[in-house]
Amino acid sequence: MNNFQNVYNTQEYRLSNGTLRYYFISKGKKDIIKAVQYQYVRHFDGHPLFNLGFGDFNPTTGTVSDEEVSNNDDPYKVFHTVLNTVPRLFDAHGNVILMVQGSDSKPEFIHKCRTSCTRNCGEEICKSAHRRIGIYRRFVDKNFDLLCQNYIFKGGEDIENQNLIEPYEKGKEYNAVLVLKKSP
Repeated sequence: MNNFQNVYNTQEYRLSNGTLRYYFISKGKKDIIKAVQYQYVRHFDGHPLFNLGFGDFNPTTGTVSDEEVSNNDDPYKVFHTVLNTVPRLFDAHGNVILMVQGSDSKPEFIHKCRTSCTRNCGEEICKSAHRRIGIYRRFVDKNFDLLCQNYIFKGGEDIENQNLIEPYEKGKEYNAVLVLKKSP
């Protein structure tokens, strides 16, 4: 996951609570400080579980927000920069599980979206939901055989507020992807 050539330089910062952040500047229409954040969630299946967070960094509040859509004309460079930090998480924290989810898959997002929907989605489906996790799933699907040489993937589905975790199946629509680095 770290063989991308066209990426931004990142600066690593470790917060006192064990959170690991990588900062970089997206250069396009404007300069935007971005942050990739790996935050410990809990122990899961005998491993520390870290959540991947990504978004615009607000230096005034010290927070990362994934609610902004910057349209800075550099989506692939930004995405590849995020992916380049994944092996660094495993190097820094050892035998962890990385969880990738999209904040646009949560019920709060869908409820908020429906209140101002311009896409006429109706009550059954929200066309704006699940876009973020979809980007990661498509990457895993496209590169699955190569990635499986070094990583184990699992997919998570939210079924009646219970997360079902199973071996990852290409093409299946999960709302979470879990990644574990294979032992050497």
